[in-house]
Amino acid sequence: MKIYLQLLILIFALQANAQNDSVLLTKNFKFEDGIYLTLQDFQQNKPNYTWNEVSTNLATSHEGFIAQVEAIKIDGHSLDLQQLWGICIGGIPYIRLSKGEVTEAATVFAGLRVRGKICYFGYQQAVTEMQLVKAYNPLTGRAFRQGKIPVEKTMEYHFLLNFQTGQVAPFTKNNFLAWIEDDQQLWTTVQELSSQEAQDKLFKCLLIYVDRNTVHLPFTN
Repeated sequence: MKIYLQLLILIFALQANAQNDSVLLTKNFKFEDGIYLTLQDFQQNKPNYTWNEVSTNLATSHEGFIAQVEAIKIDGHSLDLQQLWGICIGGIPYIRLSKGEVTEAATVFAGLRVRGKICYFGYQQAVTEMQLVKAYNPLTGRAFRQGKIPVEKTMEYHFLLNFQTGQVAPFTKNNFLAWIEDDQQLWTTVQELSSQEAQDKLFKCLLIYVDRNTVHLPFTN
């Protein structure tokens, strides 16, 4: 019995130490501000450079969760922005978007609006499409001329980020289902959603998953 009690005490002690050495990654978790070169740096919550160590030219939209960076210099040398994993401003991490995803001249970073085992980010992009227009005869109501004109519209893009693997995928019902197979109850709920219900409830289901399926970060002072 004495040995059994000693083992229990040891187990509890190990669990306590593990909890003291890590911190729960909640959906509103504030990361350390700075510049992250790799996914592994982000997972450890250890930026490679703080903002005090560099000079930079950037603009942020807190409402749009977007940061545009023209340059980051350290000791007079410019960092290759395309080699950065992301940045963190005010506790909110921003993942770098590839040049093929955006048309802006500056390097664009999208903020992780939800942090957890599955993270979420999104952005808007202005695109130009050629739209067919017709001119109608007011007397007959028949089209007598048609042509295409450029029309600018704003598209919205939504993505998931797997915190543990770094994989990124569009936030669709099928992709979400593939990522939540470890939560069978929620998987069944999402599977039964109609297309319209998925549009209305998929984000809420993501929040439920993040709350129920936790991941921890190393504790940093």
